[in-house]
Amino acid sequence: MSFVNTLMKGEQGLFKAESLTAMQKFTLRFVVVGLVYYLFVVVEGMIMRIVEVEQIAMVSQEQFFAILTAHPLVGIFGSTYSIVMGAFLFLVPYLMKKPLYSMKLAHWNFFLIAGGTLIFWLAGFISHYAPLYTLYWPLPADFNQFNPVGGAFFILGIALVMVGSFFFVINIFKTIAYTPEGWEKQPGGKLLGSAIGTVGFGNLFRKKEKRKEHLVSLPVAAIARGDLWMWPSMPGFSSLPEY
Repeated sequence: MSFVNTLMKGEQGLFKAESLTAMQKFTLRFVVVGLVYYLFVVVEGMIMRIVEVEQIAMVSQEQFFAILTAHPLVGIFGSTYSIVMGAFLFLVPYLMKKPLYSMKLAHWNFFLIAGGTLIFWLAGFISHYAPLYTLYWPLPADFNQFNPVGGAFFILGIALVMVGSFFFVINIFKTIAYTPEGWEKQPGGKLLGSAIGTVGFGNLFRKKEKRKEHLVSLPVAAIARGDLWMWPSMPGFSSLPEY
């Protein structure tokens, strides 16, 4: 019980949930869900390693390949993306010294990522849908071998994750550019230019005395540039269809 007590209340009871701000609680929610999905990945990995050595009754061949398909996606989107998104949604407002653009959008981001991951994970474990890592639109579906209902839910889960990721990107860029109510007007276009690197690129061709100042910190710029390339790297946008 001491382990559970430490897990819930921190070392020597130093974790005080009531002292957290709304933004800290929101970020912690992302992290907790990310760790839960990481546990899913660990268990799946052990199951697949066992099956590779010796077939077990609880996992059929069809289910093995379905688990194999969902396994990396749960690790990427359900675990890693969730933790990174929670951290960045906290870090960007903190570094910009202004509130997050939209908490409502952030909540939608959270539920779509968590819910979408759960849906396509269940499609692999229950309905045995397994396109075997192929996630290029249109998703190939061998309905003679795998359940079409599983395919539909798998596609739905991936689509929800894509929408949630899009909401995250919008929230980050709007947070960088917008002017909070009651504040002096901020140069949104210049802030975005500094964040995505157009200012720095332009400075390469300007004389030293005419170079423009960077308006955002390096961590914010790194986050923005990473987000700029995140959407094209999502399933369905990263390559031409495979045959």
